[in-house]
Amino acid sequence: MRTVLVAAAALVLSACGASTPDAAAPAPRSPATTLANGLEVPPEQPADAYSTSRPPRFHVLTPEGQQSLSPWTICYANGCADGGPSDTPPTVGDPAALDFAFDLPGWTFEATFREHGTRDGCGRQVTVPVETTGERTFRVAPAGPAGDWDVDLFGRGPTGGDAVTTVRWRTPVDGTFPDAATGQAAVLADHDGTLDSYGVELFVSDLDRAYDDASAEITVSSSDGASVVLPLGRPERCWVEGGLSFRASDRLGRRATTLGSGPFDYTVRLTLAGTTYVGRATWPDDTSEDIVPAVPLTWHPALPAYRG
Repeated sequence: MRTVLVAAAALVLSACGASTPDAAAPAPRSPATTLANGLEVPPEQPADAYSTSRPPRFHVLTPEGQQSLSPWTICYANGCADGGPSDTPPTVGDPAALDFAFDLPGWTFEATFREHGTRDGCGRQVTVPVETTGERTFRVAPAGPAGDWDVDLFGRGPTGGDAVTTVRWRTPVDGTFPDAATGQAAVLADHDGTLDSYGVELFVSDLDRAYDDASAEITVSSSDGASVVLPLGRPERCWVEGGLSFRASDRLGRRATTLGSGPFDYTVRLTLAGTTYVGRATWPDDTSEDIVPAVPLTWHPALPAYRG
């Protein structure tokens, strides 16, 4: 999945919301509508009415009235502009659910709840899918324990592109917790038809707590029966509570390129508080577009997952 928290403050698109619309913007194709909760959905515009300098916007209700928010990171048409969330995002108050509208139809969204006040620290994050309630309207249910959350609304377009904005929400009740702790690993890559490695990576998320003594190794096995063990040692510093990040060089990863032909089996041994958990995947068969060249891992026994 494309990383959206890019430290490029000079490119933050907060200014885009104040940019001058194109002089020859096409006329609306549909009238504005108002939802039962009072959220007004603006008239639909043609897709070519928007660009990275005049981005499609999010529309939310706040205690001060409806606000239209520009994305702070967007890829649209043939351009991208990256930024970072504000330290003081607009607040939506404490509604039972968060309803929002987006200017373009056909987009799908997910929401990442980040503990307020821990943007640069090691706070808890919970990512959940967003319900589509209409052609351009959506609803987010609470996630994690009730309390103050900075919620990143991350959307993908039907033919590519993405956009993200952030609001602050004081959820009044406990919400969804992760179904399970998960992980993904990357060793090998297909570089223009040639087997290569861009480094060895292992990411684990939604664990029940921090594990400062965690260690890991990845065994890569070819279809010819040859294998190599790649030690990863200790994880990097905490990037999110309940998450682990291990990295090693592409030089280490290239040891797996000499094993023979694929597909290649990955066997991850992750040790947490004295217990070893085994994650398995096959590359490239199990990879997906969002995380290529990594593959999602299936764990046995199940990793200890966050439950609040």
